[in-house]
Amino acid sequence: MPVPARLPVPEGKEQATQTTFGKILLEIAKSGEAIADRIVTTSPDVTVSTNLGAWVNQRGLFRRRELKDVFHAAKIPSAQRWTGHDAGQHIELGIAESNLFLLLAALGLAAPIFGTRLLPIGTVYDPFIARGLDALNYGCYQESRFLLVATPSGVTLGPEGGAHQSINSPLIGMGQPGLTYFEPAFADELTAMMRWSFEHLQAPAGGSVYLRLSTRSIAQVERVDDGWEADALKGGYWLKAPGEGCEAAIVYTGAIAPEAIEAWEQLSGDIPGLGLLAVTSPDLLHRGWSARQAGRWRQAGAPPSHVETLLDALPSQAGLVTIIDGSPSTLSWLGGVRGMRVSPLGVDRFGQTGDLPDLYRTYRLDADAIVEAAAELFLGA
Repeated sequence: MPVPARLPVPEGKEQATQTTFGKILLEIAKSGEAIADRIVTTSPDVTVSTNLGAWVNQRGLFRRRELKDVFHAAKIPSAQRWTGHDAGQHIELGIAESNLFLLLAALGLAAPIFGTRLLPIGTVYDPFIARGLDALNYGCYQESRFLLVATPSGVTLGPEGGAHQSINSPLIGMGQPGLTYFEPAFADELTAMMRWSFEHLQAPAGGSVYLRLSTRSIAQVERVDDGWEADALKGGYWLKAPGEGCEAAIVYTGAIAPEAIEAWEQLSGDIPGLGLLAVTSPDLLHRGWSARQAGRWRQAGAPPSHVETLLDALPSQAGLVTIIDGSPSTLSWLGGVRGMRVSPLGVDRFGQTGDLPDLYRTYRLDADAIVEAAAELFLGA
């Protein structure tokens, strides 16, 4: 199915990637593009809370027999239109994540089995990916093609508490063959990734995609041009390029971007030329570096990987402070690319409930933690 050359970026000075996802799908639903008729969404009882509601209102529930909207019939006000029919494009599941992955795998094999391509999208709370890992693994093993959208993620969901906090899901994304993991921070990043995903789902050498999103609304960055986009789709780009000879950089992934930016602003006066690296896909960066390493052993003469190219902007003795709302080992391996010192920040426990300032301070994800790590690493404090 042809994919539009560009998808419109939702407007808003502050946005959450989860909200952006819903807006992008709504625009596709209303666009009249052929691709919209091939998208099938599904969710294990979290359709509205993962922002699929607007898509369902436009495209309807799939039911083999027509189903009237019981809320409408009872004159109960509702933002949702739960009308079901055999042309509906959303399949509603109960709380059954294993069923979610079984269904995604089946829908993602429609092209080779039935000759008609579908573009399945499944949403789930990020920590509950683990409930369906066996079905996810074998779906990827069968080369099924689907888009997994997991949100909310990490401890950033705040008041929802420990039962909904995820730690190791980025490592699942990195470790699962046939699945490409992205974690955007900004609306324009997610828009580019979704367009890329629709092509990747259909490419002969493609595969499935996992987007780890957040409910946190953050200020969007102003772009001078689109030069960042190609690098973002390779796994990372310099939000603040390091100055010549600079021996330090802050590296972040996902919704923790505001803290990384704030720490960069505090430190840039003490560390001239300090770099700020946005890692949009630890998976793609690690995969490219691993392939480069394997190529050396096979004497295949593989070109430098994207992460090597990015880190070439720093001298080999430079230090990195890495931070993600997830397992710190998601990014700590970056030190091994060129033998750099690393101070990895992240989450290695969960369970606390509170507002974001308190949670970030408790788990050392705030700007102060980044500044302290940088002072120890770079300034010898």
